[in-house]
Amino acid sequence: MKKNVLRLLFGLVFSLMGISASAQGITVSGTVTDDEFPLPGVNIIVKNTSNGTTTDFDGKFTMSDIAPNAILVFSYVGYKTQEVSVNNKTTLSVILIEDAAALDEVVIVGYGTSNKRELTGSVGIVKGEALATTVAGNPTSALQGKLTGIQVENPGGKPGAKGNVFIRGVNSLSNADPLYIVDGLFVDDMSYVNPLDVENISVLKDAAAAAIYGSRAANGVVLIKTNHGRKNKALEVTFNSRIGFDTPSKKLDFINGQQYTDYLNQRFINDGSSTRVTHNGVSTDWQDENLQSGIVEDYGFSISGGGEKSSYYSSINYFNQDGILVGSGFKRLNARFNSNHEFGKFKLSQSLGLAEGKLQENNWYGFDGTTAPTVALSNASNDGGFEAPSTDVQGPGGVNQYALATLENNLETTRTLFASLKLDYNITEDLKASVNVGVDYTSQKRFQFTPTYFMSNVDAVRNVNLLNDLTDFRQEDINLLFEPTLSYNKTFNDIHKISAVVGYTRFIETQNSNGIYGQGTPANSIQVVGALPSNDQNILLGQDNEAALISYFGRLNYNYDDRYIFSGTIRRDASSRFAEKNQVGYFPSVSGAWNISNEEFWNSETINFFKLRMSYGELGSYPDVFYPTQAVFLANQSNTSFGDGIANGLAQTTLADKDLVWETTKTFDVGVDMSFLNSAITFSADYYSKDVEDALVPISIPSTAGVSLPVVRNAGTLVNNGFEFDVTYKKSEGDFTYSVGTNFSFNIKNEAKDIPATILGPGIDEDLRVVNRTEANGPVGAFYGWVVEDKVDPNTGDFIRVDTDGVAGITSDDQTIIGDPTPDFTYGLNFNGKYKKFDFSLNFNGVSGNEIYNLSRYYNILWQDGGKLTDVLNSWTPSNTDTSIPRVTVDDEAGNKEPSSFFVENGSYFRLKNLEIGYNLGENALGVDWIKSVRLSLNVQNVFVITDYTGYDPDVASTNSGRANLNSGVPGVRSNVNPLLGRGLDQRAYPNARTFTFGLRAKF
Repeated sequence: MKKNVLRLLFGLVFSLMGISASAQGITVSGTVTDDEFPLPGVNIIVKNTSNGTTTDFDGKFTMSDIAPNAILVFSYVGYKTQEVSVNNKTTLSVILIEDAAALDEVVIVGYGTSNKRELTGSVGIVKGEALATTVAGNPTSALQGKLTGIQVENPGGKPGAKGNVFIRGVNSLSNADPLYIVDGLFVDDMSYVNPLDVENISVLKDAAAAAIYGSRAANGVVLIKTNHGRKNKALEVTFNSRIGFDTPSKKLDFINGQQYTDYLNQRFINDGSSTRVTHNGVSTDWQDENLQSGIVEDYGFSISGGGEKSSYYSSINYFNQDGILVGSGFKRLNARFNSNHEFGKFKLSQSLGLAEGKLQENNWYGFDGTTAPTVALSNASNDGGFEAPSTDVQGPGGVNQYALATLENNLETTRTLFASLKLDYNITEDLKASVNVGVDYTSQKRFQFTPTYFMSNVDAVRNVNLLNDLTDFRQEDINLLFEPTLSYNKTFNDIHKISAVVGYTRFIETQNSNGIYGQGTPANSIQVVGALPSNDQNILLGQDNEAALISYFGRLNYNYDDRYIFSGTIRRDASSRFAEKNQVGYFPSVSGAWNISNEEFWNSETINFFKLRMSYGELGSYPDVFYPTQAVFLANQSNTSFGDGIANGLAQTTLADKDLVWETTKTFDVGVDMSFLNSAITFSADYYSKDVEDALVPISIPSTAGVSLPVVRNAGTLVNNGFEFDVTYKKSEGDFTYSVGTNFSFNIKNEAKDIPATILGPGIDEDLRVVNRTEANGPVGAFYGWVVEDKVDPNTGDFIRVDTDGVAGITSDDQTIIGDPTPDFTYGLNFNGKYKKFDFSLNFNGVSGNEIYNLSRYYNILWQDGGKLTDVLNSWTPSNTDTSIPRVTVDDEAGNKEPSSFFVENGSYFRLKNLEIGYNLGENALGVDWIKSVRLSLNVQNVFVITDYTGYDPDVASTNSGRANLNSGVPGVRSNVNPLLGRGLDQRAYPNARTFTFGLRAKF
């Protein structure tokens, strides 16, 4: 690697030294017009050089020392770029043609393509190069701030982790994920897609665009098209290399060992205890021990090209990210081969993607707070080499999170295969038959081993492990797709354009898993299932599930003279997840658009494109579980004895509603698309309204029913409406070309309406306190608790609770909504520019109007165990009564730890998400003919964030962590937590990494 870098540097030096300025040139002058008026400010450069000029106010230009055979490149915003050969001419007259490419750009829609002029639905588009600047294990994070109507929540600096993606707010109470489709194949997400393979992404946001996918489309549809190469293009090899490092973007202020000792003594005084402690001389900074810098590597190459009848693209990529948290990291290996081939009337498109990901997680950082600073970093006398609180000076209890993460060995290995094959046959010039088949295969292995150890007899559940623990779990998911379609496109008399598509979908999902959890292998060095003792304490894991979706769909589009456009769609879905009588759902949509700027009466010179859109449609959702209408009975759960024998019994552990029906989202959208000043400015705006009926809601039932899990029922409605817009401006001034884009998405209303019972979120501590609640006529997942004043009671040091119900006295009825995790609006700002051989980009994103429940303040200020933030230095004492920090206490007789507004903070932020500067050496770089181009780049991610939030980072995604799913499954295989019901909880988040990478991209 070092040799290659040196070769590049020496080649650059020698190529620069070899530049000669002795060539004899001619002077060229001329005029640039649009066939009617002169064009001032047109950018003109000599191709493959930085030599250039611009036209004056009258569209005139003059250039000296031009090679007689040079090629001049003329570019101007709103017009097509044109190349003109000099051919020894000294005078040129150039006419630029208005560029409608931005409006005629091909857009991927459901089962076909369209262009922006003809779209009647709301579709967002992201080019592949916009994703390439983000260095991340999961490409969904690259969508942050790029599109209006899309919010991405990242789980802190966790490498390779999946974030939450919300398209136009919360549209369901059971699932927030959009439907992902890669090259026509339904997949669960885009986690294992190499961003450098992506050609473009289309996001279908309203029913007019998404209804053709019917089921699962209520949360929006993300269509991902990967690169298939280009026809009539010579072989091109591209090499990409990025290497850099991650570093924590923020650290919190914790007290040291002596301060912690003083804090404990004050707590003893407040609780009326005579105990006093003396500092033991230990002052461990656990935050510094847990957080570290890590290496980021991203290497790959691709080969592409094509002939007259075919094209191809293949790539290999390796990504490695050491986590900034000890015991965490992610590696991903991708390979792809795509191709297109034409054989007479046949066209064959093939897509194959392979990936392997290895994820190692730290399951303990932030769990119940942090470790007390008076606990030593190591203790060689203990089994495992660590210690946990065991003396008064180390606190009343708690765990050593650093030790648990260090001792635990876990690895999640995921292998995926995406393969699709599409065959098109042109029956006639206007009629085409197609069949698309695909397979999505995922193999996952979760391994976790915890050795024996002893750290403390205090809180012995986690501080002592007498028998080592081993979990080995394997799961295979196979999704099969068979989808024939028939499409028709015909234009009559040059003004009547009709297009239609009908099709059939057969989608089969199978899931098989098996595994075991056991304890007591002969030694910690033996970490295999075969070494587990054979006894009835082992827990066998596994499921065998299958589901089918059978669909019929059709769409009809009519375009009259590029002025009036109408579209109608209907899809019939039948899902095996429902009882037979309720399996079928129908999802129609209608939409229309009026291209006002194509009317004869339109003569605006400023607005060159103006279109109105309107749509109405219905979308569907089905439950995530495979058999939601069937009750679950487990064997050996209710055994009894008869005489001297044991009789096996069945216990019903889950109730079911056999009358479940499709959740239906009724969507209305009205929008406008405009462009100004020869498409230099483009503008789009939409107002949308969604009414969710028969919402699939997990309803809690009384414990007297004998089961503990909620029952999924059609028991609610949701209302979701908002307004969004985006605007982009492009301009060229001499050698400087740039574009500025901004987007805003306003969430006017997003709340649950008619739900029969309160829906609770996950527990936050060992006392099973719950913060999130979804109630009728209230926000989804809102924080619920006491409103407290900003100052504590100067006499007692306890919170002063506010009377909110208007009835005298503080009662439980005064608990109310204290925060809403859903933002009022989200936004993005993107700037891209190019000056000669330099290019740069700035990507900002932000949210406003949401709240975060900061559990770091909960655990690290008021919780009885663990280390504490420096806020406790301002806790109430008899001599410090003017404070907002309550008295330190273990007893907590006043209930200061109960959910309250003290823990709720403003989650608004403005972030410079990504900054990249590049330098392109151009063709024949380094004096080597076969090198087409070399680009060097510097990229910085999470450059800065402006926020009032006091935690690590305001970009908080609800994750399966902490105590949210601690009591489900077995170690290493926990149940997923619905991110909607616990949204906004900063449960265990740690800093987003600030990433610095240096890149090299070369084309050959």
